[in-house]
Amino acid sequence: MIEIKDLTYTYPEAENAAVRDISLHIKKGECVLFVGPSGSGKSTVLYCLNGLIPHIFAGNVKGSVTVEGISPQGVPIAELSKTVGTVFQNHESQIFMPTVEEDVAFGCENLLMARDAIIGRRDAAIEAMGLQDVRYAGTDTLSGGMKQRLAISSIYAMGPRLFLFDEPTADLDEEGRRDLVGILKKLKAAHHTIIVAEHRYDDLLPVADRVLFFEKGRVTEGVRKAGKGSSAAGGTNRAGNGAPHIELRNISFGYNRKAPVLENISLKIEKGEMVAICGNNGSGKTTLLKVMAAILRPVSGEAVIGGITNPALDDIVGSVGFLFQNPDEQLFTGSVEEELMFGPKRLGKKIDVGRYLKMAGLDSMMRRHPQTLSRGQRQLLAVLSVLAMEPQILLLDEPTTGLDDGTWHDLFRILRELTCTGRTVVFSTHHRRARELSDRVIALDRKGVTADAVF
Repeated sequence: MIEIKDLTYTYPEAENAAVRDISLHIKKGECVLFVGPSGSGKSTVLYCLNGLIPHIFAGNVKGSVTVEGISPQGVPIAELSKTVGTVFQNHESQIFMPTVEEDVAFGCENLLMARDAIIGRRDAAIEAMGLQDVRYAGTDTLSGGMKQRLAISSIYAMGPRLFLFDEPTADLDEEGRRDLVGILKKLKAAHHTIIVAEHRYDDLLPVADRVLFFEKGRVTEGVRKAGKGSSAAGGTNRAGNGAPHIELRNISFGYNRKAPVLENISLKIEKGEMVAICGNNGSGKTTLLKVMAAILRPVSGEAVIGGITNPALDDIVGSVGFLFQNPDEQLFTGSVEEELMFGPKRLGKKIDVGRYLKMAGLDSMMRRHPQTLSRGQRQLLAVLSVLAMEPQILLLDEPTTGLDDGTWHDLFRILRELTCTGRTVVFSTHHRRARELSDRVIALDRKGVTADAVF
């Protein structure tokens, strides 16, 4: 099915190869996990299989890659998509149509399938991914996790023989992860070939035939448990002084005058606290953070942010920093260095770029284009670009997405140090170990705040 021989690839402007001397044989019907830290080469190999390398990312390719006897280097991506289907880390880039039902059918329509075949494949994919309740919903109204399911459904409907999943569970809650395992089992039972690149892979092991561990562009076979990382990020070390930095008073918000996503939410967050917002996909976590950031204005109630009641976005630019769930939504420039300087420059601030790069281990990538970094590295860069503006309040939407255990521990160690200086950090997460990283956990669902515990 897949034959890779002596593959070495270097991204444009990169000093070192992203993958080097990789040789693999993957049989038809196998389910293989690619695991390893951010930047280890997992996604790069997927790009070599689906044709993004070299058709989108030029760079320097050595060695050979074949999929069912086809060389991705010599076949247009559109033609290759009939054989290879990819669910990308950035699920937003795979959503094109205004409704769920239309988007699931979009790929099949572009392959010029017969109408009856399109309808049958669309309906089967919607049922398999549990999208029946939202099949007529607007794609722009879905939570991040539901958009991830939608992206998987659209590929599932097209029926490729090889399925590539690049961090497919990054934005899924526990129920969504269980649903994905069910999908993988169905694909495997139908003798499809599956490759899944993941950081959190323990619950995928029962489906996998093999695990390939990536490290610094090389690959070895076997299972290695994800490291626990340093415990320095955990524990309470608050600089709070009892004064609310964020206060919500009976906040309600709904999109397009529909049923409210948030209803009568009231809470206080002190200066210097680190607070985790938990809840399933669709519970309102992202919406709540956007209200705190003045990206969304409440329909009713008051949001007092940094002492300003119901501020406009311009009122708190620079004092409040926001990290989007998808890092690509806030990476704008042509190099890592430019990205870090972008926000501070607009605020008239000077920063030590080298200090921030070293903080996240990106100092050797200063000249790289952000889109040539791994998802985890792009996530770190997006976080650093927010931190570089030196806000007093940091609002982070799923900051651990795409990060291996060691990297997210490093990130939260940095955030913990900031709270010790009186800055406030609020983050949404599905991560099971959120309690170790925060002073306080707020649980949210469509009924409102269901729990608020201090640790």
